[in-house]
Amino acid sequence: MSLRRTDGKIDEDLVWSTTGVDVFEPSMPWRTFRWRYGQKHYSGMYWSSTMHDHVVYESRLELTRLLYADFDQDVTAVFAQPFLLSTTVDGRQRRHVPDFLVLRERDVPLVVDVKPRHLLSRPKVNFALGWAREVVLSRGWGFEVWSEPPEAELANLRFLAGYRRGWLFDEDLLAEIRATDLYGATLGEAFRIFPRHPDWRVRAAVLRLLWCQHFVTDLTEPLSERHVLRRGRNTVVGAGQRDLPRPIEEPEDESALDDGQIEQTCRVTRSRSGGGGHVTGAAVRVGVGTRLKYDGEVVVVEEMFGSATGNEVLVRDGPGRRFRLSLREVLASGRAQVIAAGPGPQADDDRETASVLLAQLSDEELAAVRERAAHINEVLTGFRSGSDELAVPGEPRPQYATTVPKLQRYEAKATELDVSVRTIKRWVRAFLTDREAGLVRGGPDHGSGDMGGLGRADPRWVEMALEIMAEHGKDSKPTRGKVIRSVGPRLEARYGEGEVKLPGRATAYRWLQELERRLPTFRLSTKRNRDIATRPPGAYGKLRPTRPGEYLLMDTTRLDVFAMDPITMKWVQAELTVAMDWYDRCVCGLRVTPVSTQSIDVAAVLFQTFRPRPAGKDWPEHAVWPDHGLPRTVFVEREALEQDEEEPGKKHGVASPALVPEAIVVDHGKPYISEHITSVCQRLGLSIQPARIRTGRDKGPIERFFRTLREGLLECLPGYKGPDLFSRGERPEDQAFFFLHELEAIIREWVADVYHVRPHDGLVDAHVPGLRLSPAAMFEHGVARAGYIEVPRDPALGFEFLKTEWRPIHHYGVEIRKCRYNGDGLNGYRGETSPYTGPKGKGLWPVQVDPDNINYIYFRRPDTRRWHTLQWEHAPAQKLPISQGAIELARKIAGEKYPFPDDETAVAELLDRWHLGLGLTMTERRLVLRQAREQSAFDLPDTAEDDVRALPSVARILNATDAEEDAREEPEMDEAEPYEGPVAGDDDEDDELDGPDTDEDFYADALEDA
Repeated sequence: MSLRRTDGKIDEDLVWSTTGVDVFEPSMPWRTFRWRYGQKHYSGMYWSSTMHDHVVYESRLELTRLLYADFDQDVTAVFAQPFLLSTTVDGRQRRHVPDFLVLRERDVPLVVDVKPRHLLSRPKVNFALGWAREVVLSRGWGFEVWSEPPEAELANLRFLAGYRRGWLFDEDLLAEIRATDLYGATLGEAFRIFPRHPDWRVRAAVLRLLWCQHFVTDLTEPLSERHVLRRGRNTVVGAGQRDLPRPIEEPEDESALDDGQIEQTCRVTRSRSGGGGHVTGAAVRVGVGTRLKYDGEVVVVEEMFGSATGNEVLVRDGPGRRFRLSLREVLASGRAQVIAAGPGPQADDDRETASVLLAQLSDEELAAVRERAAHINEVLTGFRSGSDELAVPGEPRPQYATTVPKLQRYEAKATELDVSVRTIKRWVRAFLTDREAGLVRGGPDHGSGDMGGLGRADPRWVEMALEIMAEHGKDSKPTRGKVIRSVGPRLEARYGEGEVKLPGRATAYRWLQELERRLPTFRLSTKRNRDIATRPPGAYGKLRPTRPGEYLLMDTTRLDVFAMDPITMKWVQAELTVAMDWYDRCVCGLRVTPVSTQSIDVAAVLFQTFRPRPAGKDWPEHAVWPDHGLPRTVFVEREALEQDEEEPGKKHGVASPALVPEAIVVDHGKPYISEHITSVCQRLGLSIQPARIRTGRDKGPIERFFRTLREGLLECLPGYKGPDLFSRGERPEDQAFFFLHELEAIIREWVADVYHVRPHDGLVDAHVPGLRLSPAAMFEHGVARAGYIEVPRDPALGFEFLKTEWRPIHHYGVEIRKCRYNGDGLNGYRGETSPYTGPKGKGLWPVQVDPDNINYIYFRRPDTRRWHTLQWEHAPAQKLPISQGAIELARKIAGEKYPFPDDETAVAELLDRWHLGLGLTMTERRLVLRQAREQSAFDLPDTAEDDVRALPSVARILNATDAEEDAREEPEMDEAEPYEGPVAGDDDEDDELDGPDTDEDFYADALEDA
């Protein structure tokens, strides 16, 4: 057994001890999950309430096992990919890494391997799991193979897992509920038994106690208010198997099955006619001797009998074990499949159904078929309708009476229609088999049936054309003529000269137009063609949220509008980072950044989901959310709507709902998978689900929001440049009129005033089809369904979102990147070694750093758990925040000019360089833009909902010449004072003492006394 330690070292060839599991505590996963383009499974990190840390998983099936382990009160620890197991089997060295190691309080450790059920019977998989199982059991540990659990039970656990973070709930309310005897009550009664508390708060607290198993209920059925609460431990079915099924070699065809030992009876009715469509069915008798494929294993029915619960069957598997199954489960559950060896109609028959054949006929052809069917009915019954109840006057005619011999009736009809008797007999036979569909003469001519709209195109020509088109998936877009010219020589080289007849030019172009629908190559952009080519062949799978906050989508896009650089007064490219709740499509946070997005920007957007930005003072009522984030129709706090005494007319409120996300769905950009964001999610109990590489549909709602934003807002603003070069105007940068903070304020107001209140086609309630819901209404729907987990109100919560640095505390303070910080909060810890351990701790102390403002860092004292501000030694000389990148660049520039520059001189040189705008490189421009960005929200006047140009943020700037609007604008910032050099001391200048005395003069009182 080999372990990987947290410090990166590997302990190889350890002897597996049969006692004790302490050896696993300081270990880390043997391998981390890997990402590749085109993979089908989802990997991620699940925040486990058992471990109070992230546990990695490589697939959603592994995630289900983590959910069950987190719910199990007997589980004390879970380790993902805990060790590498090595042993010798049949003379060969074998290696295997289990998926999980589950430590249990009242049982032996459990080694878990996760595999889909349909793979367990494959010989290679079965062999690998088999020898691993034997090794684990030989050491006295447990072994389990986990497969797909019951859907209803899994859905219930997924829903309850949203309430696993205990610090988010009111302990007083939980204690009150525990003290109330609710055993025997229904879930709905428990929700409504505490009228003095809001319904949403009680609902969330009761569901929290269900997760903790203070209450238990039946989880095999979807949760509803009719579920009865009981006392005890919850027993879940799960999908763990201690024994492996017998390996099965899948036969290539049914004829390879061994039918000699087991008799199987089939009753089949099948049409033998050559044309038309079939409408008959087939039946397979299930009885003694019938073979079934049940959960991947072949079983044989030995006995059938009735019981009080219905019919049951006794089956026997390969090893000879017998067990009973419900006949209803065998036929309807999908877990069992009858193995039929005899012939019979199949879904892959090459004949179309009657409805498909008749639908392809023209009105004249359909009338002719119906007329022919009436003639056959008259031959068979004497009535054209086929029934004496619908007889018309004169029926039956004497020559077609049922008393007349059948052959004479055939001859009479043949004479009447001027056809042969043999033709009449053929029509009768086809009609009796397939009714009207049997009378269709071979069906419409559409080629071979598998060529679609290509008519009689040679399949070899079509195959070669598609092959050439696919070769240009990663190359530049070809022309149709090039593809046509390439097909001929390749066909000649592959099949020989003259073997494949080439179509004419017009026909080839027509065929390529049809093939364009299968494999887009010529019409769309090459990027779009690549996206379409990588689509999965089946339906898209997706995560399905069940409550607000379950999945928080986060992504960044470049805005299709230019913004203004406040330093150089030139246009600049802006990026927008958005956080969206998947359940209701509410935008919970956004941030506009210049040029590029960093991890601190992502953390700031994530922080807005907990603490939303304040709303504009003149926003309409429907656009403002109360401070607690709940819709007014669900719960209203009086003080949330009261006017401010200091500012009459101003109401409290925020721009978006506040919620506690459970998992974030992000892409693989560096800001999102950085250590900073991972540590923030770990501290706040958030799982991380990365989307698959280059698979935009994994974050479909937020990608659609970016398009809605462009089409609904950005294209109406000056400076709009379009989504690509072909859509760009002549000089859109000349129209750029908004600064970055103004653009962010405009987008924030549009989201609150328009996007959140407009119905979305993607928001549906499965119980009320056709109901149109807006994001705000869907959020209200989710709160009524799942309750509301209140957001922590701690004002110091923002420190948790800053970047953590580990540094020693010296007698002079803390030093980070050659910047020294000091403050009273360090007293008592100077020179001490911290109690933190691990690869990053190692006796160092954690401090929180804001990369956009290095004037201050923040330290939390372990004794008081209160945050303290540590100030940079040169911060008093700065009149604005200085970012980490800015100070590093300042040192570089000052080093080229001065032999021994200090930080104060370096920053002054950089600010003077920015102020003059001389020689700015791309790196400097990026830092200038980040430095100039304003953090506060923009005050927005009243708004009109539907017209973008009527948004106050837009109208106020576009109408800046209006005197009334000019009066509302904020006063301009004072010009920056010229730099006078480093701050001087009291004894640096001789003429300082000769200057005039002022009230602020330090020596004023002393001179008066003298």
